[in-house]
Amino acid sequence: MKTIDEEIWDYIDGSCDAAESERIAAKIATDERYASSYQELMKLNTLMAADDLEEPSMSFSRNVMEAVALEIAPKKLTTKVNNKIIYSIAAFFILSIAAIFVYALANSTPGGTEFTMPSFSFKMDLSQMLSPLYMKIFLMFDLALLLLYMDRLIRRKMHKPAH
Repeated sequence: MKTIDEEIWDYIDGSCDAAESERIAAKIATDERYASSYQELMKLNTLMAADDLEEPSMSFSRNVMEAVALEIAPKKLTTKVNNKIIYSIAAFFILSIAAIFVYALANSTPGGTEFTMPSFSFKMDLSQMLSPLYMKIFLMFDLALLLLYMDRLIRRKMHKPAH
């Protein structure tokens, strides 16, 4: 649904069809809001039509481009890494690993008990893993990886500057 101003602008611009134009003209003649809005918009339209648009000089583009060319190019930002921060992060992780190691030694029982390695059984049924479905999934995954690798390789060669 259009507002009163939109309808009147369409009427003033002549962008509405004949039936809508007649309907808006009837509303302007009968409705006080439409009439006052029409008078205001007509004044605005005549003011805008009477005002000449200023045009830039013929050499405006050239002058702007010359002014841009004279500007000093901004320097590339360089960041300096503070070595103290790197060393403090490394010290934190080294101390954390040392603390875990000392805690493990402190809570272990000294020599009295015998330590045995846990035993694992790795019994696998290869007939389930080599089923046609799993082989198709594996091959599709490999094909997708191959296509990604080839795309990356081709893009590098295309964007590599010629010597």
